[in-house]
Amino acid sequence: MTINYCSLVHDARVPLSGRNSQFYSNLYSVRPHILVMNKIDLIDMKLYKKPIEEYYFGQGVKHIVWTDCKRRRKKELRELQSRMIECLQSEPRFNRAVKTEYQVMVVGIPNVGKSSLINSLRSNNLGTKQSAVAEGARPGVTVRVQNRVRILDRPAVYILDTPGVLHPNSRNINESMKLAVCDLILESATQLEYVADYLLFWLNRIGDYSYVEHFNLSEGPSDNIGRVLVGICKSLDMRQSCTIPGRGQTQRWDLENAARMFLDLFRKGKLKDHCLDRELLLRNY
Repeated sequence: MTINYCSLVHDARVPLSGRNSQFYSNLYSVRPHILVMNKIDLIDMKLYKKPIEEYYFGQGVKHIVWTDCKRRRKKELRELQSRMIECLQSEPRFNRAVKTEYQVMVVGIPNVGKSSLINSLRSNNLGTKQSAVAEGARPGVTVRVQNRVRILDRPAVYILDTPGVLHPNSRNINESMKLAVCDLILESATQLEYVADYLLFWLNRIGDYSYVEHFNLSEGPSDNIGRVLVGICKSLDMRQSCTIPGRGQTQRWDLENAARMFLDLFRKGKLKDHCLDRELLLRNY
């Protein structure tokens, strides 16, 4: 099967982090491509759109489309479809004489919305609401290259979903934490409280103390994640039952659930600034 075109999907909250630069540079050189910056509803587009575009245009990316595939906005999907067809028809194709259809591969890091993109394009163009590929709120739902899915009739375009791609030898702890905060890697790889601690560090660093009001923390801002999580538990009366040898059944603060709720502030877009790569993007502005 010949791949005529690649659609690269990335999370707008971490537009620079987590990408395997060697993999993508090789991809850019051999196949037409478009970068889909997804989840734009979770960032300040007025602040970040221009620096993101300037960075990627400088890296050799020719086309960028901004989407929020979960909400399936028709205007964005039409723009993506139009750009895709334009690129397919304008770029050289292998075996053009014998091919009567286009093959598009969707690639990107885990949990950035690749499957949602495919289902959105299919629904918008073919009028079907049934999902063609499985979607999930957690990374790792797609574990192998899927069967091709038809998303357009004229011209005939088929699309392939692929598992998420991360750099195999990444040792950048800061980058890994950013991905974990955005729920782009499984939490089994990094403890939940450590991820929450990184988010707290980042919020305090940019001066966003809105988490205090969200959880009604009586002690105010803190750089101690333990105190913040206990404060959340006290504010919401979150306890869990446990057994202590010699004492039997008792209750303790549900710190794990508190950490998850703290992370959900960011993941569900309840905070002011949601671009974790803000310093990398804005250092020249």
